[in-house]
Amino acid sequence: MASRAALHERIVAAEGAQAVEVGVDLRRLNEPDSPVFNRAENAAPFFVAMGAVFAALYFGGWIWALAVAGTALILMATGLQYLLMLRLRRRALAYALSDPEGWQRLWDKGGLTLRLPQRDDTLVASPEGDWTRFATRHLGQRQ
Repeated sequence: MASRAALHERIVAAEGAQAVEVGVDLRRLNEPDSPVFNRAENAAPFFVAMGAVFAALYFGGWIWALAVAGTALILMATGLQYLLMLRLRRRALAYALSDPEGWQRLWDKGGLTLRLPQRDDTLVASPEGDWTRFATRHLGQRQ
């Protein structure tokens, strides 16, 4: 049987060739005990919004502060959250595909899934699933 490092290399090569889809569970990975969690990235929008609200209150009065608060709330709930999750996904994939230890840490956290494109019957979800068996069975000797 191939080593975990060799199986990880198969997954990296297959993901690069788009022969396998690596899914990321953003909810599980956006927690403080996750290796790809960034506290400052999650907190910054709130503090920027509060600063903008206080600046609007100081310079424009309570009506402007209310308008800025409403706008900030809408932006934080829609567009900014999407951008934060996009950055988290990219960071998680880079971390997982960089080395076998990173892959295993995210797998144990429950933040990854594997499947062949257009084949839902091949889905393997972490941490219950066995990614080594998936790589052995579906990815063969790819390099």
